[in-house]
Amino acid sequence: MATMLTWWQTIPSRIDPIAFSIGAFDIRWYSIMYLVAILVGYALFIRVALKHGHGDWLQHTSSLLNFCIIGIVVGARLGYVLFYDLASFIAHPLSIIWPFENGLYVGISGLSYHGGAIGFLLALAIACRRYKLPFLSILNQMMLGVPLGYFFGRIGNFLNLELYGRATHLPIGMIFPTDPSHLLRFPSQLFEALGEGLVLFALLVWVERHVWGKNYLTPAYLMGYGTIRFGLEFLREPDPFQRLVFGVFSYGQILSVLTLVVGLVFIPIYRHYEHQQK
Repeated sequence: MATMLTWWQTIPSRIDPIAFSIGAFDIRWYSIMYLVAILVGYALFIRVALKHGHGDWLQHTSSLLNFCIIGIVVGARLGYVLFYDLASFIAHPLSIIWPFENGLYVGISGLSYHGGAIGFLLALAIACRRYKLPFLSILNQMMLGVPLGYFFGRIGNFLNLELYGRATHLPIGMIFPTDPSHLLRFPSQLFEALGEGLVLFALLVWVERHVWGKNYLTPAYLMGYGTIRFGLEFLREPDPFQRLVFGVFSYGQILSVLTLVVGLVFIPIYRHYEHQQK
């Protein structure tokens, strides 16, 4: 079988998740990609703020970034605990924050996008309240950078050889060395990087220029993300402890439907906010 595999199908076997090491600590491409995601979002926020004449916001940019990073990390971790594997963490609560296993440093694995999104919103709201900044306006300005950040995050998942897709017989499948079954699987990380990253970014740019305008980027993002993620979840391998809802839908799809609904709720909120600004 190995001789029949194409170069595409064997790409994961040629990836080393570790970029370099400093002493006993390994620096993974996963971490580097997430750092790149944060920097890209940061740079795009500055560019958009200047473009729309909000240079006064920039004096608080570092503080906003720090609040949001903390909110994303804490929210993503707690979201994974609450949404995906609560029973296991109730039995072993220290594992929520403990990065060691059998005396070895293994880091903290298990993050939820939806939990990170909630943490991001709460942290941004707190920061805007503290510095007396317009929460809804700043949230909209940040939305353009979120899909690009997500793109690099999913590339990080691919380079970390994790979150691969369901088994397939199609040529587009890949064999991941971290998969004990050694089956061809959809490279769902790349599909998500493309769909929830680049395609969604292009959609938001189009919306800003031709449809609702910058005051509606938040609902557009939430509805777009929820829709794209729901579809791509059919290709993604669910966590082994998950029970599919009605035997079909993953937890991620249920949360994606809720994300879409929240996006719809944001439309009248922003419409009211827009009328207040006039």
